[in-house]
Amino acid sequence: MSRRSLFTTLLAAAVAGTLLAACTTLDDFQRQVIFRPSKEAGRTPAEFNAPFEDVWLTAGSQPGKLHAWWIPAKTGGKDAPAALYLHGAGFGISANLPRIMKLHDEGFAVLAIDYRGFGRSEGGLPSEESAYEDADAAWAELKRRSPQGKRYIYGHSLGGAIAVHLAATPAAQDAAGLVVESSFTSVREMQQYTAYKWIPLAAVQTQFFDSLAKAPKLCMPTLVMHGSNDYRIPVEVAQKLYAAAPEPKRWLLVEGARHIDIPTRYTAQWSAALNDFRTLAARPRGACAKA
Repeated sequence: MSRRSLFTTLLAAAVAGTLLAACTTLDDFQRQVIFRPSKEAGRTPAEFNAPFEDVWLTAGSQPGKLHAWWIPAKTGGKDAPAALYLHGAGFGISANLPRIMKLHDEGFAVLAIDYRGFGRSEGGLPSEESAYEDADAAWAELKRRSPQGKRYIYGHSLGGAIAVHLAATPAAQDAAGLVVESSFTSVREMQQYTAYKWIPLAAVQTQFFDSLAKAPKLCMPTLVMHGSNDYRIPVEVAQKLYAAAPEPKRWLLVEGARHIDIPTRYTAQWSAALNDFRTLAARPRGACAKA
């Protein structure tokens, strides 16, 4: 090999290595900004005098166990409705405990999971793909634990996007319904409301969470709820997501509510909407037209 050819080869390898490192760094940056994982794990349902079980799951091909709580329903046994709770970014199930227990108060058995990298779950920085795998594993576990009861998917904020993805998969077509609280359409659209709106995301994007593209494929009743004072996600973004979902569906706008307090501060409205939705979900379904 000539000296010039060797130089060209080394230069190409250096450029490739730099681009690969840059892509890896950008991917990590996106995942960190989106998930902001917390290892907080101090609170448990015992704080509410509720019997519960620590559950450990495996998901996908990546190493590490997932931690979850199984909180049986107060009444109804195996026939009680059951909900998979998918939390948002920043804080896991420990910080979401009051919200989770509101579902339990409504008569649900609840399986609440921490994605990889959150709480007591193992693994490093989560990704869109790993979060979807975690939700898949949790849904399979919920079906195993509640084979007779009506099963619902409940997602808050980023968990709403994960819930929409799960609900659109073949594995979750037996769900009784989907509840999406304080969530968004896609990472691309939400970028314009952040300090990172100057980044040309289309050229480097690795995390999408495109609920808007998946919503028309939903084949179950859907409840979308949002607070009028949500400081993270504008109401019009949630309305766009709701508009994309097929019937049957319900919309709840809670006046004065912010991003995280609909179940805990506006419990009466939340509970009424949830009970109305369960009535809707109990009606016979027609054929589902896939988008």
